[in-house]
This record gives sequence, structure tokens and C-alpha cells, in this order.
Amino acid sequence: MRTIKSKYILTATLFAAIAFFASCNKWLDVSPKTQIKEEVQFSNSQGFTDALFGVYQKAATVDGYGRNMSFGALDMFAQQYSGLTNGPYNAIVRYQYRDSIAQKRVDAMFSNTYSAIAQANYLLKNVGNGVLDESTLKIVEGEALGMRAFLHFDLVRLFADTYNEGANASTNSLAYMREYKVSPENRIPLKDYLDLCETDLKKAEELLSSNQNIDQIAFNQGSTSADLFLMFRQNHLNYWAVKATLARLYQYKGDKPNALKYALEVIQGGKFSFINPATLVVDQTSDQSDLTFTPEHIFSFYVSELKKLADESFKIANSTVVNIDITDFYTTRSSLESTFQATLPGYGTDIRKVGASRSIWNEINASIVYTKKYYSDKSTNVKQRLIPAIRLPEMYYIAAEASPSLAEGTVYLNEVRKRRLIPEIAVPATQALFDAEIMAEYRKEFYAEGQLWYYYKRKNIINIPNGSANPLTREKYVLPLPNGELEFGSSGVN
Repeated sequence: MRTIKSKYILTATLFAAIAFFASCNKWLDVSPKTQIKEEVQFSNSQGFTDALFGVYQKAATVDGYGRNMSFGALDMFAQQYSGLTNGPYNAIVRYQYRDSIAQKRVDAMFSNTYSAIAQANYLLKNVGNGVLDESTLKIVEGEALGMRAFLHFDLVRLFADTYNEGANASTNSLAYMREYKVSPENRIPLKDYLDLCETDLKKAEELLSSNQNIDQIAFNQGSTSADLFLMFRQNHLNYWAVKATLARLYQYKGDKPNALKYALEVIQGGKFSFINPATLVVDQTSDQSDLTFTPEHIFSFYVSELKKLADESFKIANSTVVNIDITDFYTTRSSLESTFQATLPGYGTDIRKVGASRSIWNEINASIVYTKKYYSDKSTNVKQRLIPAIRLPEMYYIAAEASPSLAEGTVYLNEVRKRRLIPEIAVPATQALFDAEIMAEYRKEFYAEGQLWYYYKRKNIINIPNGSANPLTREKYVLPLPNGELEFGSSGVN
């Protein structure tokens, strides 16, 4: 068994003391100050809180959900942006993963995610040391287990074959890391891997059931809780986010009854609500601006440097001049009008579309349109630092797809359409027509959020809209493991 490369190693001194700030938009803007020993790190409750926030922070870096696993690489794969074929992202949008630049980015997604998993395991290794009271222990352990499963699940959705309702159950996938250790684990069959995801999520669900609150008022720059740890529950892998991840997992496995069960539990839990089109504020200089529809966030990542990343990728918020860089993430008006089916009767009022009365787009001209979702021009507005990982509409789409009849599924699909101010549809005559309607809604709903690629892969869409390298194949859908993992036949190193 090989010696682990130093870039993957986590030592017992990894976690650092974290400084918390009084202002709500600094709640996760942590700053490592000095390395401390394991026994000191976990000698008090604050040490566990710091370590848990460290898991989220690691996952939210640019190699993770801070860019590449949200609006970055995953949406490049899904062909969401125009103009990238002439610059450094050319190999990525053409699925040429062994190109040196593309391979570096793909490898970084792999290693960063496993590093965040290792941090969760480091915490779980110590969680039973008797320091935490019962209530805090349940939350800390539940979130760590939930994050371990959430991260493993996204990894396998990227770097392995789809489950395909069990057809690929015995296919070798990745390693599922359940311990904090320096030796690599062997890759395991996809079914076994998904079973371990499910086990972690079910245990997390049980532990987190003791705290089902969602502190929605936090998004109005305040909180009802005096305990910082209990604030901003939507930026934790909370009880409802665990259920939502289970809904995703069962949908992925083709287990429709359980996918429907968990999606409906989130929907009927009443903790999340659709954005109100009548009160939506899209002026990014306002404290009330809400371009990612935060009341719908079941789980989102706080990214302290989001303004910098958004300005690099989507131009500065007040840009009205054509000054295109080859790394810009823009699209065209005609492409967006196709996505939002603008020529259909009644679709002109869609709150998500380009040209809406309260637009979430910055239209330079017909050939250059940027999303404003991540524009961050108000430092006191915490909503401008959030990248959604799971939103409420997805639960309706899962429920629609998992419903026992097309009629019932259409009800759930129409609920989102009503909330987006577009006409309801009649029950489609065939499953294929129904699937086409769901895909159309995924394309409208998740621009610059990284979810569309997972949908295309799960459904094995051969020719995706705007595809620069159609038809898609298994080799394009399955990201390659880093070279070292291929050589040694293992993955999931620390």
C-alpha cells in the first residue's frame, strides 16, 4: 500500500482556533490562527464547533462548492455558458479531462472533497470523548455524519457510473471513508457505497431530529437565537437538509417510494417557502436583495469571498460596457430565451427569465448576459454570501418524478410553475413528454448552481442543449480519477 502524498494528509494538528465575529455576515468567515493538538482542540465544546465549521469552510473553497462544484466546472460541463471554447476552459467544456488544465481542476475537486470528508472523520473520531452535553453532541455528530454522506454522494455522482436502477450496482466506484486515517481505502461496488451513504444519512436524521428548527429570520440580518451555533441552520447540514439529501439518494437509486416520502417530508415540514415575486428585491446594493431566493434554501454554503469570485466570473455588478474576458461566464439572450421557452404563451412573466420585471440578469447586449445571482455589493447583506446546495423546488421535482402517476406528478411540477408565474400544464400523454417537462424546469431553475449536470448524467441525456461535444458518452459523464488513484487502484485518501 502506497505512502500517502503529503497534499492529502491531515495531521492531528489540522484544526485551528476560530475567531467568531458579532456581525451576522461574519458567522462563518473563520480565520485559522494557530495549530493546536488534538486533545486540546476537543477539550471543550467550542473546539468541536470550530472543527465542524471547518468542515463547511473546506467544502466551500473554490475547488469545492465555492465555485467548481456549483457555478464553475459543473455548469461548464452542462454547457450553461457561452464563449468558453476559446480560452483556458476549452478542454473542460469539451470533456477533455486529461488536458493538463482540465485535469488539475478535476483532481482538485476530488482531493478537496475527500479532505473535507477527512475533517468530518477527524471530528467524529473525537465526538464521544465526554466533553459535549447530550443536546450539542447530537447536533455536532449528526451534522458531521450528514456532511460525510453529502460529500461522498456528490463524489460518486461525479466520479463513478450512474446506478441505473441497479444495473451498475456491482460496478466499482470509490472508497467510502468512515475513519480518520492515513492509509487509503479500497474502492467498493456502487451499491455498497450508496448503502453506506444511506446509513450515515439515516443516523444523522435520527440525531438531528432533536433540533428541527430553521432560523429563517437570520436572513433578515438578525436571529432569534442567542447561541451562534444554533443560528443560520440553513448553512448547516440540518435535519431537513439530511431528509432532502435522502430524497436525492433514493431518486438516484430509482427507489421512487422513498424518494417521494422524503421529498414530501421536506415540503410538508413547512420550514421553507417559495420566494414571493411581488416582494423580490434584485437591487444588489440593497440589504433586502435576494438573488438566490434564500427562503427556498434547504442547505447552502456561506462563501466569504463570493464577491471576488463573482466579479471574476460574471463581471462587476454595474458593468454596462463590453469588455469580455475569455474566462467570463456569460450566455446569450437567444440561448436564455430558448431555455425559458419565451415564445410560448404565458411564459413571459417567468420571474427567472431574462428581461423579467425584477430581473436577476445583467444584460450587456443580446450576445452577453450574466447572471446576477452572486453579485455582492452590500457587505451587510449575508444573503449575498450564500451559494445554494439544495433548494425547495428540487423537492417538488423529485416528488413529481417519483409519483405513482403522471397526474399526481404533474401536480407537484405545476406547483413550482405557479410560483414562477408561468402557466400550469395539462397532464402529459406519455412518460417521455412528462420527463421533457421536468428537464425543461431543471434548466430554468438551476442556472449557475451546478445541479443540471447531475440531472443530465442520471437521466443519461445523450444530446444536451447547447452541447459543444454531443453526443455525450460514459467517458464524458464519468470524471476520471486522479492519476495516482488509477495507478494504485484506491481512492479516498486523506
